[in-house]
Amino acid sequence: MTARIVAVDPRWQHPFRLAFIRAYLPAGLELVLPESFAPEALLREVATASAIITSQAPVTAEMIAAAPNLRVIGKVGTGVDPIDVAAATAAGIPVAHSPGWVRAAPVAEHVLTLMLMLARRPWRWRDKEKPPLHLPLEGATIGIVGLGSIGRQVARRAAAFAMTVLAYTRTRGRFQPEGFDVEEVETLTALLPRVDYLVLTLPLTPQTHGLIGAQELARMRSSAFLINVSRGKHVVTEALVAALRAGQIAGAGLDVTDPEPLPADHPLWTLPQVVLSPHIAGQSESVQRESYRLLCDSIHRAVNGERVLSLVNPQVYQ
Repeated sequence: MTARIVAVDPRWQHPFRLAFIRAYLPAGLELVLPESFAPEALLREVATASAIITSQAPVTAEMIAAAPNLRVIGKVGTGVDPIDVAAATAAGIPVAHSPGWVRAAPVAEHVLTLMLMLARRPWRWRDKEKPPLHLPLEGATIGIVGLGSIGRQVARRAAAFAMTVLAYTRTRGRFQPEGFDVEEVETLTALLPRVDYLVLTLPLTPQTHGLIGAQELARMRSSAFLINVSRGKHVVTEALVAALRAGQIAGAGLDVTDPEPLPADHPLWTLPQVVLSPHIAGQSESVQRESYRLLCDSIHRAVNGERVLSLVNPQVYQ
């Protein structure tokens, strides 16, 4: 019997996604793209699904309950905030994702790209005779919030630029020295006033939602920059706009925003001290191929009764 994989996210209609998943999809697995992505239509589709896959669209408790044959939920990407993991775990359904190490290097490179763009303050040729605004990274202090796979890669690259590396992480004390110094700061409050670049590389949880708001921005130096490559909801957007307009911080480099995508009339588009990229930090052909290979491997294992490897909720096997 063919196992049905239902894609509940319209992003899966994009040709490059279809090409990647079909390249790695084993025989006996059927990819289903619903004609409608309305909630009631998706509930009908998942009723006979062996697997549900998503990118950013939600996988709700109601959808999980409506899928009696469900064996696995898969997501391309590291963050699983669109998925009701608690409901999946309660139902004994493994949730698979792309481990952080898959995207760590390109995301870390993107962090440095945003930092360099802000530090260099790119200008047009006709502005060449104006005083340079270059702020050297050498000797500057970076504060990394989250020392997972991505945070460690950012720390390594920042150290290569002769930056002072500080970090705040909930797993304080677990960082293993890698030939350079990282000072772990006890609290976010203590970290904020010390950094020239604040970099967010942590998952979105109820505890990290709105992590950087008006009070946190007020504690940063007026010469400091905020870099966010994790989730837009880590930052209170209205507070960030107000802080930028008031000169409380010098600028921001954002690969993720809240809302996402930004409306065409959003003020972040008009602020000259903001560099925006369209949630592409972890995207490269090699990363995409590995992410889709791992996703297909997880689905194949799950529908064959084997243990899923790239797992978010290992307790389903206990």
